[in-house]
Amino acid sequence: MFDRRIMQFGMALALAATGAAAQESDVPNEEIAVEEPKSLFDGWTGAVALGFNGATGNTERFNIRGEIAGTRDTKRMTTTARTYYTYATDDGTASESRFFLGARNDWKLENDRWFVFAEGSAEFDDFQDWDWRLAAAGGLGYHFIRNDRTNLSGRVGLGLSKKIGGDDTAFRPEALIGADLSHKLTERQKITAGATLYPDLSDTRDFRFVSNAAWEILVDPEVNMSLRLGVEDRYDTMPGDGFKKNDFAYFAMLVWEF
Repeated sequence: MFDRRIMQFGMALALAATGAAAQESDVPNEEIAVEEPKSLFDGWTGAVALGFNGATGNTERFNIRGEIAGTRDTKRMTTTARTYYTYATDDGTASESRFFLGARNDWKLENDRWFVFAEGSAEFDDFQDWDWRLAAAGGLGYHFIRNDRTNLSGRVGLGLSKKIGGDDTAFRPEALIGADLSHKLTERQKITAGATLYPDLSDTRDFRFVSNAAWEILVDPEVNMSLRLGVEDRYDTMPGDGFKKNDFAYFAMLVWEF
């Protein structure tokens, strides 16, 4: 069942990329001159997002999700960072509490199709066998499509992960195979998708798989406010005794860009 889900996601990603390539010639955008910021704190663009829903009466339910993301693009590198927190209650009892912080740096090579990347993440989950999971990886990436409307890139690399708390606290050597897609449908709409597979090199039967997709619609250009509809799926073959291997989330959020 999981293999079928990977194949379906891969087919959707390939179809989106093929359709985007048919609409646009694969020519990098050379009209935008990227200025070199004077300090690490200059040159950032980003967004703040917030979404929540709830119910009262026979069922008491509340869910909130907040997110902050930023990007810094220079002549030599592109840096992205993202953090979010989700919290939910059912009938007054907490049913979800998860925090994620991740960052990635892409160093541009002389051939602008290729790049070297390094990434790291820290995540906390109150409803897993572990308390914290730390991960870091690095490797090589390639831009398959890059123009004004479409960006499709792939990454391969090696890394480590470690869980803090729970039964399994050993360092895990991992490989990394990932792909990221963004496509501008219209002046007010865009779609994004990503998938990353982390095979465990110490035991090839074990792996992590993270995928996401979102549709963003600009609703108020004056304040740069958009509506984002998205899904996220996290799969782990080693979740711990009594825990499910798959976590699936869907959300609707208001996004303010800065």
